[in-house]
Amino acid sequence: MSINKSVFLNKTFNLNLPFFIYRKLRTSNDKSNISSRIIKIAVISVFLGVFVSLSAISIGKGLQLAIKDKLYSLSPDIVVSTYENNSRGIASEKINNFEFIESEIKAAFPSLQFENIIEKPTLISNNNSFETVIFRGVSDGYNFDDFNKFIIGPKIIDIITNQEIIISKSLSDKLEILVGHNLTLYFKVNNNQRIPNLRSYTVKHVFDTDFPDFDSNYIIGNLGTLQNIYKWDTNDFANIEISVDDKSKIFEIEKSMSSLKSFEKNNLSIKTIQSKYDNIFSWISIFDFNIFIINSLMIIVAIISVIISLFILIFERIKMIGILSSMGSTNKSLSKIFLYQGFEIILKGMLPANILFLTISIIQNSYGLIKLNPDDYYVESIPFILDPLYIISLNLIFILISSIILSITFVSITRFTPKLNINS
Repeated sequence: MSINKSVFLNKTFNLNLPFFIYRKLRTSNDKSNISSRIIKIAVISVFLGVFVSLSAISIGKGLQLAIKDKLYSLSPDIVVSTYENNSRGIASEKINNFEFIESEIKAAFPSLQFENIIEKPTLISNNNSFETVIFRGVSDGYNFDDFNKFIIGPKIIDIITNQEIIISKSLSDKLEILVGHNLTLYFKVNNNQRIPNLRSYTVKHVFDTDFPDFDSNYIIGNLGTLQNIYKWDTNDFANIEISVDDKSKIFEIEKSMSSLKSFEKNNLSIKTIQSKYDNIFSWISIFDFNIFIINSLMIIVAIISVIISLFILIFERIKMIGILSSMGSTNKSLSKIFLYQGFEIILKGMLPANILFLTISIIQNSYGLIKLNPDDYYVESIPFILDPLYIISLNLIFILISSIILSITFVSITRFTPKLNINS
């Protein structure tokens, strides 16, 4: 009879009693005990941990994506030029045998996009103010689709003529020049030239990239004016700029392209956007490590808070644990009571954290309320990336780690003997 009773109690306990006891403890009116206050602190810890972790990964990845997107829009993925051009960083020396070299590259890589460029140093004069900049000459068919995102006001929809230029907002403000105003540029063709060549241009557009090195140093115009000033033929160029749709293949293409016979014969070099902006790419790659450290610390702090709160709850219920143990309940069944409590704490913290994170992210991406210094971060406001993969993965990882840690924590229940717990 006693054996049947014990079996009945075990079945009843395992089926519904743990959840029933958890519900009774949850609805307890005693709000003055220690566990009640500790649980509230644990919920807040989980809330902060999840919210900060989501924000860290969203902002970190958002900054990486925004900065890379700007770099890929401003600079070609691969640049082919003479060694002198690449070492100086200015495409001023023309490539010999250009037509043969270009045809060989296009034959080997027909799917890539090509642009021919010339860059020359020049001096801007306006109202007794002088600025040394680089005149970036582009062809009539140059694709401005990516660059148009940086144009202030009307976008570029047609070619830039030999009498028109595009300048940055920083230069426009410094020289007090507006769209439609005229500028005088000075070009020195050779070192023996005492009087530079003068050309007058009309400002057609103004751009703002938030990259100080680009905005302060470049103006954009038609390469025909440079060919005319420097007595180059219409088929003479200094750079072959190449765009790659799949950015992950840039290094692979660079390696294959550098093995072409024409490169060695014509003293050519090849440079990728990653090598050109190595300092920026190295800097944003550090974000991944920072994200990992922040997320790890937040998860650890949140889980420790949950564990501490549940330990206190267990110690407060030692007598209850002893009585239930003496009635034949297993440690696995007992642990379910407190696991329910642990998951309640986690969910109470996670749900508001996710809601607040999504709300702030949408508002920030829509209005850009939280500003950044473009000179330091290359963007004007904090970008949040709302990638479901990151959000769901982080939540699942947090739940998984919490489940494992909480399960291990409840092994401590096995150390309580029924007699000790009842007499406590």
